[in-house]
Amino acid sequence: MNNNLLPKHMAIICDGNRSWARERGLKVFMGHEKAVNDVFENLIDHGIKLGIQYLTFWVFSTENWKRDRVEVDFLMNLFRKIFDERIEGWDLKGVRVKMIGDIEGFEKDIQKRIRDGQEKTKNNKKITVTLAMNYGGRDELKRTMQKIALKVSSGEIKPEEIDEKMISDNLDTSYMPDPDLIVRTGKDNTRLSGFMSWQQEYSEIIFPKFNYPDFTPEKMDEILLEFYKRNRRFGS
Repeated sequence: MNNNLLPKHMAIICDGNRSWARERGLKVFMGHEKAVNDVFENLIDHGIKLGIQYLTFWVFSTENWKRDRVEVDFLMNLFRKIFDERIEGWDLKGVRVKMIGDIEGFEKDIQKRIRDGQEKTKNNKKITVTLAMNYGGRDELKRTMQKIALKVSSGEIKPEEIDEKMISDNLDTSYMPDPDLIVRTGKDNTRLSGFMSWQQEYSEIIFPKFNYPDFTPEKMDEILLEFYKRNRRFGS
């Protein structure tokens, strides 16, 4: 596929892990484990192969804290596993690891793992992989407005100086372009649930009818082919 026809930034809402497990008579944890063990690495490798510059995965929302405590604890341990076992390999592959979301919501040891992983890979340029963790679109906008409000109250900026660029520059995603393509997996989903509320203005949206644990490089190619066929008008 011609690199010029690829999305510069592809974002994935990783939904359907629990449904995947239930369909197979497994505990819901097994869907999350399948996603971590068998899916993320393959999609990242394929993204590198294709030349996608930014690949974002929404893996834990601000709403997910409401789930059963046992499931949440399992997910937290998976996050620990990712940063303990994957960062070294991602660094060798040239992956820059970033996080969007409210890091302060996590236990201190997870916060340290995230910060250490970002620091270790900060100079890598092959691909930027962003994990959206404790992330919600409204929460991001709330935190962004709070940051700007502090600058106004301190006299650093005037209210009339607030424009779209200033808002974008204070979002979690300030280091990357808005997503060209947002994919939400899960067989029954046709909504974004607030994902990148500000950034998705001109994103192409695709809702494939499979759960995230079934996401393969071949399915990524099919989605990218559909993206290629879209007529992107950017409001014109």
